[in-house]
Amino acid sequence: MVTDRIIEQMEKGIIPWQKPWTGGTGVAISYNSRKPYSFLNQLLLGKPGEWLTWKQIQDLKGTVKKGTKSKFVVFYQVEKKVENPDTKEIEDHSYPILKWYNVFHIDDTEGIESKIVKVEADNTIKPIEKAEAVVNDYVERESKATGFKFINNIESSRAYYSPSADEVVVPNLSQYAIPEEYYSTTFHELTHSTMHEKRCNRKEENKMAAFGSEDYSREELVAELGAAMLCNRIGIEAEKAFKNSVGYIQSWIKSLKNDPRMIVWASGRAEKAAKYILNEV
Repeated sequence: MVTDRIIEQMEKGIIPWQKPWTGGTGVAISYNSRKPYSFLNQLLLGKPGEWLTWKQIQDLKGTVKKGTKSKFVVFYQVEKKVENPDTKEIEDHSYPILKWYNVFHIDDTEGIESKIVKVEADNTIKPIEKAEAVVNDYVERESKATGFKFINNIESSRAYYSPSADEVVVPNLSQYAIPEEYYSTTFHELTHSTMHEKRCNRKEENKMAAFGSEDYSREELVAELGAAMLCNRIGIEAEKAFKNSVGYIQSWIKSLKNDPRMIVWASGRAEKAAKYILNEV
């Protein structure tokens, strides 16, 4: 279901994680808990604001507008006990199960008031300055801890992460038409760098990944999702930051169809990588 929803958007020429979200606070949140949904659920919902279950709407004496269709969100629930088929005894086992439920956007309801308090934008804080702070903090932290190297002060025709050298190279800021593209590119490569065994440890999973292979596509998907999440969190306009590529879309559609679990796998690792870069672990 998750993969079909993502593929449906991609077949229309849309990469859902590159939508022009409205900055770090413009995300989908639960009406009751006020917490933002996971990044995977942000992709599935595709619209910022408050979301409610059918029961929550009923409890608040609200109604759903006629013709409205719900969307679904997913979550993991850990099951701890299971019956042994041989002994019939209940044994302790821990394993995650992916579950889902339907939600409605508050705009599609009537009789329910939003809890969002609108405030004046703080124009003293520039999103690009926040991006620079994220990059500098991560680079300084990792260079001290592991000797990580970040090179962006020379002209380059390539942007890449070298696992063997533990080094990210990106073209100089002056080489980009707009700064948003520089930061999205940088976040993409920094997300790759979190594969290091002393960070998020995806190195073994990508050890034999050849260019164009499905394993390669999976790590590229992790980096794209990680960059999108970071741009969203600090308020960089995604429409300026990302350039949708027909080649990327076609490649990922094929990979997702071959491995329906890829988007769940990649989004989970991207979220972990983004939190690591933001020092939220």
